[in-house]
This record gives sequence, C-alpha cells and structure tokens, in this order.
Amino acid sequence: MSQRRMSLAGALVTIVGWLAVALLPLLFGLSDARLAFGLTGTPGTATVERCVDYGSGDDERTECRGRFVPDDRGTAARTVGLPPESDEGESFPARLQPDGERARPADLKGRLSALILPALGLLFLIPMPLGLNYLLADRRPGRLLRYLTAGAAAVLGGVCLAGLVASNL
Repeated sequence: MSQRRMSLAGALVTIVGWLAVALLPLLFGLSDARLAFGLTGTPGTATVERCVDYGSGDDERTECRGRFVPDDRGTAARTVGLPPESDEGESFPARLQPDGERARPADLKGRLSALILPALGLLFLIPMPLGLNYLLADRRPGRLLRYLTAGAAAVLGGVCLAGLVASNL
C-alpha cells in the first residue's frame, strides 16, 4: 500500500485554496456570460457614444457610455455603461442587465469575451482530481486520463485565447 504524501490538514488547505482560485472566475464571469448568450436581460442595440480614459500607468482604466435601444420599441432608449474594449461610434447587438445600468455585447465577439473567466475557472478545476490523487494517494493517473485532461485543458485554453483576441479586435 502506498504512503500518503500529505497530511489531511494540508489536503484540506490545498482543496479550499484550489477551489477558491477556480470558482472565483466562474462566479465573476457568470453574469456576463448569461447576458451575452441571451439567458437574461433585455435584447436591443447599443451604440458607443464616448469612451474616457482615467488615470495613468497601472491605474489607467477606460469607461465607455452609450445609448441602448431595446428591441421592444415600447421601451424608452437609455444611456448605459458599456465594456471598456468598445470603440466610439461602434454599434452592436447587446443585452441590458436587469438593473438597467450596463449593457453587454451579444454578438460573437461579446460571447467569446464573456467566456474568458468561466473557461479560466474550469481550466483550473480540470487537473484538481489528478493532483489530489497524486498528493494524497501517491498514485499517478493512467495515460488515457492524462490525455483527456490535456485535451480538455487545451480546448479551454483555446477558448480563453479566442476570447482575449476577440475582445481586442
């Protein structure tokens, strides 16, 4: 029988830390993904009216505002916050958050950029069972499982990369 490489307390700390690192991007990215894929929010068209850069150096940030016109013409157009990667004058299909403060692109570019954080969270979760099995039981996973893990990680890494590229186009 193999000897344990880590104490139970160490394993619990590892599991909690690993889950925190993996679940936080999922939680933060879920609302944007729900909007981008049309699961929530009001559909319409957003037009970027102005983008302003604040700060300098590492503290620099961009804030974009624009006009959101709902597809339901009975509802009035409103000024909303838009993603900082937007360009002035750009129009795109969007979904308005339920609180009515921000709109998120609902086209391919918006969907890919909304998947960055959830894919990153899943990317962190994929090797967790393999790592814990190795740390706690001192057993290496089989070849097939390693290939499946590597394939899933490659796909999720590709989704992250595609989202980053799309958000900067």
